[in-house]
Amino acid sequence: MKKIKLLSLLSVIGLALLLAGCGNDANASGGENENGWPEKIRYGVLPGEEDSELSRAHELFVKDMSEELGIEVELFQGEDYNAVIEAMRSKKLELASFGPFSYIIAQERSNAVPIAVRAISEEDATYNSWIVVPDESDVQSLEELEGKSILFADPASTSGHLFPRGIFIEELGITNDEVESYFSSVSFSGSHDNSILAIAAGDADAAGVCSTCVERAVKGGLVSESDFRIIAESDPIPSSPISYRGDLPEDLVEAIKEFIYNYDNEEFFEQAGDKDSRYIPVDESNYEIIRKTAESLNMSPEELLSQ
Repeated sequence: MKKIKLLSLLSVIGLALLLAGCGNDANASGGENENGWPEKIRYGVLPGEEDSELSRAHELFVKDMSEELGIEVELFQGEDYNAVIEAMRSKKLELASFGPFSYIIAQERSNAVPIAVRAISEEDATYNSWIVVPDESDVQSLEELEGKSILFADPASTSGHLFPRGIFIEELGITNDEVESYFSSVSFSGSHDNSILAIAAGDADAAGVCSTCVERAVKGGLVSESDFRIIAESDPIPSSPISYRGDLPEDLVEAIKEFIYNYDNEEFFEQAGDKDSRYIPVDESNYEIIRKTAESLNMSPEELLSQ
């Protein structure tokens, strides 16, 4: 499969700089304070969240958390999903906002534990994967994509890889091994934003993307609704969880939870996408559907990440 080489190079460089900057000590934040807490908390976010409003929201979130906890909180944005997973595995991150499938991988590799998702209500704490095509495309159905190019976001992306694969397997009656041969080209863009921009520019015949990511891109003026069409939609997917590294001190975890569950900065929620949303508690049972979907593809996380 093809990958965008520049993004892969940036990922390697970005993760190397993070690891080098943090040193080799297991507690790379520079030691512990009098409470036994790390002197710094690093909060990781995934690529594709770089639009200005969401970036400001992330900065505001870590600033408010720092003030509430009384310790420094630093924002880290991975160049790809695996960079964030590996940073937590190497104990270079204490918190991260993972996608549902990247959380499953981070749980296995990095002992990640989910805390909360951002949503208006428990019933609204889901989103979908869309298969989109350029608006001017003649393609009207999945069957008409045979022999054409498909763009996924990242190997560890739930709505940008895992669920689109499931859609093709279920709707077209093909096996997971046949997905690659069904298309003329299968590539990864590095993020949902990159994928929807490629569709808007007519640089790919189709893409699997996150519904809320596309809606945010439209709202932010990155693309227009007239640039693309939706030809397939997945079942509801549980939202992306904020997760902590499982070896953190219990009293620190409780302090983080109290901050997140009671967080009510309206400016943050408006910049993040919906001023009426809040953080809602979740646990690992919320993501059983993701595990089952991954198992249905008969591919391990390592195999999915190596695509």
